[in-house]
Amino acid sequence: MPPRPNARHDPLVALTRADPLSPFYDPQYAQPLSSMPAAGWGEIDQALLEEARAAVPAFPLNLLPTFWRDWVCDTANATGAPADYVAQSLFAAVAGLCGAGVVVRLAARWDEPLVLWQALVGPPSSGKSPAMAPMRGLLATLDAERDDEAKGVVSEASLSAVADAVTANPRGVVLWRDDPPTWLHGDAVRAPWLPAWSAQPVSFGQGKGQRRIDRFAISLLLACQPRHLADLLAEDQEFASRFLFAWPDPPPHCALADCRPARDDEALAALRRIATVTRTPDDPLVLGVDERALRTFDEFLSALRAEIAQAEDLEMAWLGKGRGIVARLAGVLELLAWSTLGSSVPPGPLGRAPAAHAVRLWSDYFRPQARALFDHSVPGERERLARRVARWLRSRGLAEVSREQVRTEALSRRVDAAEADQVLYRLQDAGVVQQVLYTAPLRGRPPNRWWVNPRLHTTLSAGNTGNAGKSRK
Repeated sequence: MPPRPNARHDPLVALTRADPLSPFYDPQYAQPLSSMPAAGWGEIDQALLEEARAAVPAFPLNLLPTFWRDWVCDTANATGAPADYVAQSLFAAVAGLCGAGVVVRLAARWDEPLVLWQALVGPPSSGKSPAMAPMRGLLATLDAERDDEAKGVVSEASLSAVADAVTANPRGVVLWRDDPPTWLHGDAVRAPWLPAWSAQPVSFGQGKGQRRIDRFAISLLLACQPRHLADLLAEDQEFASRFLFAWPDPPPHCALADCRPARDDEALAALRRIATVTRTPDDPLVLGVDERALRTFDEFLSALRAEIAQAEDLEMAWLGKGRGIVARLAGVLELLAWSTLGSSVPPGPLGRAPAAHAVRLWSDYFRPQARALFDHSVPGERERLARRVARWLRSRGLAEVSREQVRTEALSRRVDAAEADQVLYRLQDAGVVQQVLYTAPLRGRPPNRWWVNPRLHTTLSAGNTGNAGKSRK
């Protein structure tokens, strides 16, 4: 009897078994539709391979009112700092002036005070201090104009000192710090600060030294290095989820001849107008919303609910605070626009523009900033697995890989097939792999194989701008 042909070496047998219409079809012999990815390769997300930060968007200056857009640009150019940091100091100023004295009312039982917690993140000499200084000077001028002991800005971080400041200025203050947040270490230390984000009552101290403040409204503006936030992000999601983070790229050089002096006198007058329209926590200025703004918020909240359901860990907690933060940002933008109009009519109600701009600011700027910081400092389990596989692929020098190889070799059987798929989808978003597509079989399943970006083994590209249009699965 002649020897039986070996399908793996007999071209005719292999061809027959690779044909989906053949009665002898075997899925393992399926042929890919092409020999390379049809869409080509995007840039590789270097953060998966090194301790680098993912690419982040620049601050969307077009969302600011015209005068304040120019002031932020001119101040940033004059100080050599990123506009992101200057814009954050502007938002902190409005929050410090308003606090619990202004609320955004989205529903009968839903008020949001204008309290913001913000963190300017960056390495040493990245421009944080120069960016904060101009607005800090303007606020100092406003404090000096008061005829009482109340101040809108404090720098002493002890709870008793901040409580004294709020007692003197019941609508609240902004705590302005440009140093490592060591005063936030410890759960017991952070606990009394949580009510401050919502301007809620707080009690602290014991015995005769016990104190109670009915509306403890504290905005925070912190400037620190990424490593100073790592422990806070990892240990206290409830606290960290309330912050808006900005970790921008260094700005391009602006020629000295092109730097214009910022119109600080006009900025001071505009801030003074905001301060005069602010009221008390017991009788706050209420910024309602019109029908178009309400529809904008509804669309955002509906989409946000679905995104929270798919998120995990710290990102889930941060997204959960998005509904309140977007309302507060809309209130800040409304006041900034009103402050330069010279109108005698009080600000509000919020229209579609501030609502839509707040949604875009949070979704398109602050969310990518937060995600980049979280992935860098406290990556979730899926992100950790994706980094492990990316580095394994790089060390092996593979041109193709199967899902089973990833599951059994790269991840040592720590995940099942579905979880391995999710890791590979993350790597596809990052430009590391692309799935091999096969002709649709009449029965059985084609192989689950993935091409590996050849640039993974040679030159690495920073960021992942080439993958911006791909959806995260």
